[in-house]
Amino acid sequence: MITMAAPQMLNGSQEVTRTPFRQSPSRHAFHYKAFEECKRNILSKPYPDDGSLYCNATFDNWLCWDFTPAGQSAFQRCPYDFIEGFNRDEFAEKKCMPDGTWFVNKLSNRTWTNYMPCTTHEENLSVLLVYISGYVLSVLLCVACIIIFSIFRQLRCTRVIMHQHLFLSYIITGVLWTVSYTQLVLKVDVIRENPVWCKVVHVLTQYISLSNYCWMFCEGLFLHTIIVHAFSKEKKLLRICYGVGWAVPVVPTIIYACIRAVDQELDKECWIPHSWALWTIIAPVIVSLIVNFAFFLNILRILMSKLRAFNSHEQLQYRRAVKAVLIMIPLFGTNNLIMLVRPEMSREGVRVWKIISAFLVAYQGVAVSLIFCFFNGEVMTVLRRKWSQWRHTHDHGVLGRLRSTSNTMAITMDDMSAANRNGYPTTTSKTASKHAQDPTELHLMMNSQKKSAA
Repeated sequence: MITMAAPQMLNGSQEVTRTPFRQSPSRHAFHYKAFEECKRNILSKPYPDDGSLYCNATFDNWLCWDFTPAGQSAFQRCPYDFIEGFNRDEFAEKKCMPDGTWFVNKLSNRTWTNYMPCTTHEENLSVLLVYISGYVLSVLLCVACIIIFSIFRQLRCTRVIMHQHLFLSYIITGVLWTVSYTQLVLKVDVIRENPVWCKVVHVLTQYISLSNYCWMFCEGLFLHTIIVHAFSKEKKLLRICYGVGWAVPVVPTIIYACIRAVDQELDKECWIPHSWALWTIIAPVIVSLIVNFAFFLNILRILMSKLRAFNSHEQLQYRRAVKAVLIMIPLFGTNNLIMLVRPEMSREGVRVWKIISAFLVAYQGVAVSLIFCFFNGEVMTVLRRKWSQWRHTHDHGVLGRLRSTSNTMAITMDDMSAANRNGYPTTTSKTASKHAQDPTELHLMMNSQKKSAA
């Protein structure tokens, strides 16, 4: 997903904290069209002169509220046309206190509008579930990939080292986002207290998310350079990617953290709500995706030209081109481009769009690990060879133990035959069977019988 913050949440007072999702009107989300209409139709009206007490007409950045009698609540349809995901069939509430003032949220010390009915808690939970399940599965598969590439030295090369760093960025991204969702987004008390540690988690999450996109860019840069300039120095290019993947994201992240720490309006709620400062993180992501898309198109052009040069069958050309496209799309992160522009859609469309976006983002690590490790022919060949070696060694070990047991039994039976030939008494078949299982006990028994005979 291009946006690097957790899902926005719906604003609620202390009395209604059953859902953590909130979205509060602020100066960074202002409905200018509604404000102009409010000034023209409501705010220009005089105070009622019927002698009753009223709350003044006001605009809360999203909706316009007319003069309301003291001790009553005003209701308006949710601004679904301005805030994504809001239910057009629900109503927001603004409460006028008995003293003629609008209800004030004690936490923010500002007048407050209850937009809680405008969103559906279950829908947000379903989106979170997609994110968390995808990140957890990505972490598990990427860890397995790194272990495989580290154990088998025959797989080591510059290209695989690039993949390992990309897998590592997926692992850290998945862990931090899972922690952010489970320990911050779903914990209302933590968000209210706004401790330092939750801000640190948020900043680290933004850094590693940007780093993940930078490593996608590095994959595109590396592959494009190797294809266009066949004799490029891979080790030098790898060192450049180290800097781009791990060091470059530090600068935008520091700028972002400083902006939110200095601005008191933004330094609250564990920095989870969206703000304009997030563009310091989003802008480099968009640039990397656009450049990677250009790499993608040029690589595809070169590939098609080489396929035609070999005069291969046209259907085979298209099959290979499609295979290359399916491999490069998750590797370069070009699937995220579809989320840059979202068309106007219904509430149900918004819900589906959120789930699809969550799936494409969270399960991208799964797709990359499957394509470049578990579905890779070279990796599978090495794993199958190792499995065959282990089976061969295991089978030989079992056969060796069986031969040792057979030899022991043969020696024991020879001793019993010799005892019979020398005239020594023999045990019953049951006793012989018992002692044949332990050659040491059988030897002691035979010595005792020799002494008694003497």
